[in-house]
Amino acid sequence: MTAQPPPTWIDMSRDVELALALAQGRPTGPAADEVRKRLRSYLRLLVGPAEEYATCLTDLRARDIAIATVGHARGLLRDQQGDPEAVLRLLAKSVSCLMRYVHQARGERGVGSTPAARPTAGTPPPSTW
Repeated sequence: MTAQPPPTWIDMSRDVELALALAQGRPTGPAADEVRKRLRSYLRLLVGPAEEYATCLTDLRARDIAIATVGHARGLLRDQQGDPEAVLRLLAKSVSCLMRYVHQARGERGVGSTPAARPTAGTPPPSTW
């Protein structure tokens, strides 16, 4: 059995969009469950590098917000219950935020400067994030 390659930024972005669409129409069932599972796996990949970025911010307000956002993402990893629609939205938004933090960290340290700066392979998220 071969190991699955790590998800790309494109994979994560597509699943964020898919989760938000499912939340509007069909937040339960096998497809939604699979998307929730993938989003949680992305959070596990992103939470460490995002937290590292958050703690290094010099703007105190931005640091507090980023640390709280990472803490919220960690909470979503622990909490498996709740309204299926809300959970999909929360997971999607958390993945999106953490992707943005990791992308910003990569820009500040230089792309590929440390393994933590490269949690996934593939194209970086759009610069509009």
